Amino acid sequence: MTTIKFYKDKENFTGFECIGHTEYAERGIDILCSAISSLTQSACLGVMKVLNLKCDYKKEDGFLKLIVLENIEKAQVLLKTLKLSLEDVKIGNEKYIQIKTVKRS
Repeated sequence: MTTIKFYKDKENFTGFECIGHTEYAERGIDILCSAISSLTQSACLGVMKVLNLKCDYKKEDGFLKLIVLENIEKAQVLLKTLKLSLEDVKIGNEKYIQIKTVKRS
């Protein structure tokens, strides 16, 4: 299962963390993992390269984390769009994808 945690501070999303593989299919042909990877990596590129915001970013096999460190308000459209997109992918695939929103301390 893939778990995506969206971090929120008051009313703004501050970033997200994506952990695990969906196990929908074998690695390399898993369309759910591919969809999640495409969406999350596109959001990271948008925040870091288009908006040029300073972030804490880490990517490994089965793990991706992005925390926005400045001008959080500028990243809201991308982070909210990412959350909505992932929730749409989750429909009908609930046993493979978990999405949470947690307060960032």
